[in-house]
Amino acid sequence: MAPGPRPPRPGRPATGRAGALLRSAGLTRRGRALLVTGVLLGAAGLWLGQQALLRTALLVLLLPLASLALAVFAGTSTAVRRTTTPARAVVGQPCRVRLDLRNPGRVATPVLLAQDVLPAGWPRAPRFTVDPLPPGGRAAVAYSATPPRRGHHRLGPLQVRVTDPLGLCELPVRAGGRDDVLVLPATSAVPGGAALLAGSGGDDAGGGAGTASGERGMSTREYRAGDDLRRVHWRSTARRGELMVRQDEQPRQRRGAVVLDRRPGAFPDPGAFEAAVSAAASLALSLHEAGAAVHLELGRADGAPAAAAAGREVLLEQLALVELGEEASLASALAGAVGGRSEPGARDGVLAVVAGTLSRADAELLAGVQGPGRPPGVRRRAAALAVLAGPPAPGAVEALLGAGWAVLDTSEGEPLADAWLRAREPAASGASAAPSRVAAAAGGTAP
Repeated sequence: MAPGPRPPRPGRPATGRAGALLRSAGLTRRGRALLVTGVLLGAAGLWLGQQALLRTALLVLLLPLASLALAVFAGTSTAVRRTTTPARAVVGQPCRVRLDLRNPGRVATPVLLAQDVLPAGWPRAPRFTVDPLPPGGRAAVAYSATPPRRGHHRLGPLQVRVTDPLGLCELPVRAGGRDDVLVLPATSAVPGGAALLAGSGGDDAGGGAGTASGERGMSTREYRAGDDLRRVHWRSTARRGELMVRQDEQPRQRRGAVVLDRRPGAFPDPGAFEAAVSAAASLALSLHEAGAAVHLELGRADGAPAAAAAGREVLLEQLALVELGEEASLASALAGAVGGRSEPGARDGVLAVVAGTLSRADAELLAGVQGPGRPPGVRRRAAALAVLAGPPAPGAVEALLGAGWAVLDTSEGEPLADAWLRAREPAASGASAAPSRVAAAAGGTAP
């Protein structure tokens, strides 16, 4: 017996396939309803032999098809320009995205439904309705978006759905290209950065080498033709037997080095590394705003020369793009900050290390920078701060404290600003902080 025709699969009736075909053609529910109505009216006109029904059916069928043809012809020439304010967004802070649409064609566009495409993890962009644009006409829409993570992100293309005034069709059209936006790490205010620098008087003091007059910040030199006679330093002139004039020296700029630990195994989860990047950015900006020349060390294992002291924008750019490195070394990063790889003089001043989980060996490595057994030629830093984004090993915090470090333990998610203030309060009141959470160097200057 010959097998009969196969029954349709459950859940996929013929009407469902027809509806999907009509949806893919760009017809809305209203347009599909009109199309089905026209077919039914035409069938009824043929069955009953009524010419009026056939003419009505033809009109009903032509209406959605004409709307679809008009949308295809008029909606494919929309030009889009995207502007993000600020140009460099910040993690967790809303940024404004403006879309400028222009009709470069020769006919007016139909109604446009626009929605921007945002990277994965971003909130969904809102949907806008744009009224018909005449030839050469312009329109602008804007929305706010909050980036969830730092780095380079690509926005777009703009998805435009072209529709008609009756709402019978809706065609998807891609308009405009993609635009990159750099998202910077979130930072928090670290009060007391200026005070931390002010305490760096030891090896980083700024008195010049030529202060022969005994006055701080001033030196003398031989008189040259054209010098103002009012600047003659008579005491030095009497001592040297020749005219000497005062020469004011520029104060020596304070310096700071921020070391970021990039070892993958040092962080329990990606969130801990992001918190470390944010802490490094906050400390770098705090030192920069306090007037320091800030050097950022990321532990390049390839031996490449480290960058010189950078400004605010460069610091944030570097930290926006930094990633965990398989070959990153805490010893290499520390050597770059206090040794010869960084620019001359960067070994002076403030040293801030933002690390993940510190072992006892890592803590002893850091302690060697400040302790009495530091390598020859490495000066004792006027202030040394360690921020721990991961839980430290037993004895690690004590080893740092014994070498004169100030330690902030943020491994349990405490914000850096809160840990900073918690460390300052005991120092101001004379109380001692618990080493397991926030500890200040005994006998030293708390940050």
